[in-house]
Amino acid sequence: MKIFVISLPSSHERRALVAQKLGARNLPFDFIDAVDGRVDKHPYLETYDEASFLVHRRRRAAPGELGCYVSHLLAWEKSVELNEPIVVLEDDFQLTPDFEAGLDYVGRFADQVSFVRLEPLEKHTVLTSDKGAGFSLVKQLDVGMCMTGYVITPQGARKLLAHARTIRAPIDLFLKYTFDHGELIHAVVPHGVYPTHEDSVIGIDVRNQREKGFVLGVKRFAYKTFYRFANLFTNLANGLRRF
Repeated sequence: MKIFVISLPSSHERRALVAQKLGARNLPFDFIDAVDGRVDKHPYLETYDEASFLVHRRRRAAPGELGCYVSHLLAWEKSVELNEPIVVLEDDFQLTPDFEAGLDYVGRFADQVSFVRLEPLEKHTVLTSDKGAGFSLVKQLDVGMCMTGYVITPQGARKLLAHARTIRAPIDLFLKYTFDHGELIHAVVPHGVYPTHEDSVIGIDVRNQREKGFVLGVKRFAYKTFYRFANLFTNLANGLRRF
């Protein structure tokens, strides 16, 4: 599978480190030029729905967060364009010794899955699709946050893109809300990548900001409660009837 790394064109040090990490493992790759929501202009940025974002996160989106969202959509479009599964990494990744073997294992199921997370499981509420000698492919009943590394297939990319054109939440929350897009999210165990949590253009301070207001708080609570159960039922239904 081809490897694509999402990275800002101006992030020269990060790009050099990416080349070093993947070069040390003799892994060819290409960059996907990330969209910088602070300065770049892109049609997808204009689809930002601030009212919905406020309800989902109780804050407005950071410009870097919008750029991150759009950048992942560009990666998904690359899978559709090539009509083949691809590996997508954010440029703050670190590889584990299991990375290459894990990709070979996941590749066996590329025609049966939509999206396979390569990073550690945050929640261990899973159903098993396959258990091999060294790896397992599991279906997540509670999809984790973070988008450091994953495999996306063209069939999965098409379906996710059909629901992702309007920005209502961060990209990892969009993926977590399976009730909205209907796709089953897999993960490979043991994981092949993990984040280094290097400085982000989004910023931790921005993520921790919260808008005040009783009505917004009630809406946020209602949405969060609804999606917790709606996602679980969607994941259970998909997990019991799909690979």
